Amino acid sequence: MTPMITRACLPAVLAAAVVLSLTACGDDEPVADSTPTTDPTSEPTPTEDSTAAAVAEVEAAYQEYWDVVVAAHNSGEDSYAELKTVTNEEVAQLHVAQIRGMREDHITRDGAPDIGTPQVSVDGDTARVQSCVDEHSWNVYYKEELAEQESDPQPRVFDFERVDDHWVVVDRVNKDEATIEC
Repeated sequence: MTPMITRACLPAVLAAAVVLSLTACGDDEPVADSTPTTDPTSEPTPTEDSTAAAVAEVEAAYQEYWDVVVAAHNSGEDSYAELKTVTNEEVAQLHVAQIRGMREDHITRDGAPDIGTPQVSVDGDTARVQSCVDEHSWNVYYKEELAEQESDPQPRVFDFERVDDHWVVVDRVNKDEATIEC
């Protein structure tokens, strides 16, 4: 009776062996499923939307920061109140001291630097912004004579913090911490 069971099972055993050998010889790639795993018209997740919105807000705050700083330096005025709209107390005081020092040393400015495209990373209510800044078009005058500027574009790094739903510069980071090259 044993030979009859073996003959009856032989086709099933052979079929199983063929299937196993074919899967064992495969290229380890999963079989393509014709059912899409995601809807191609699906909306971004709320996290993606909020991150993209925060990056856009920080980019706008970065441009506003440069607008205020350039205007303050070009005017030579201690634009403390204006600087406080885009920076924290410490950074505003640094700019005021710098402007006062320039004024005492008979240094003035006009024009504006060329600000490269910022690279922004946001982590909750903090952000870091890096960009290349070329100051050749932001003229420096010493006793009303145009001074030569020898520097090439330099990386600038700033830390931002969201304060009362507004992004402000809280630190002018040493350029050695930049991860970009100019």
